[in-house]
Amino acid sequence: MKYWPQVVREARYHVGMDAPASDFMGQIEVESRCDTGITAFDGGMGLGQFMPDTATWIQGKEKALRDVSLKPMPYDPRWSIRALILYDRWLYRNVDCRDWHYAYRSYNGGLERMNREIRKAGSCDYQKVEGACSRKVIKMKTGLLDMCRVNIEYPYKIRKAGRKYER
Repeated sequence: MKYWPQVVREARYHVGMDAPASDFMGQIEVESRCDTGITAFDGGMGLGQFMPDTATWIQGKEKALRDVSLKPMPYDPRWSIRALILYDRWLYRNVDCRDWHYAYRSYNGGLERMNREIRKAGSCDYQKVEGACSRKVIKMKTGLLDMCRVNIEYPYKIRKAGRKYER
């Protein structure tokens, strides 16, 4: 709950009064378990688990982030929360099916891949787009990691985690 007030403020200011703030908070929980200092095995950093190139790109794109810092600061909660919301907003506006579900999937697995799967499905129907997923399977020490499954489950995990913030 520590970051909830800031998420609500940032979401309403940058997205609008009907922004899915509880989803954004759920996304932070899914990404980092609300741990500002976390670095993932793949290099994702901070609350929003920003990769270095994405952090640099969004920093250059969004003036509102330069109000927080002149350089990307993924370990700073203020920067990370604002960056997550601004990046989600950009994805929402640029995904072929304008739907937060697909914006979240794009956050997790890339906008180009998401749009390719939507075009392949020829539909915005969740099941049809899920059926059009073709991503690699990674062999890990703990077993196989199916990147389609990871990406498909991502928005459902966000919504589940976000439900507790709706109250």
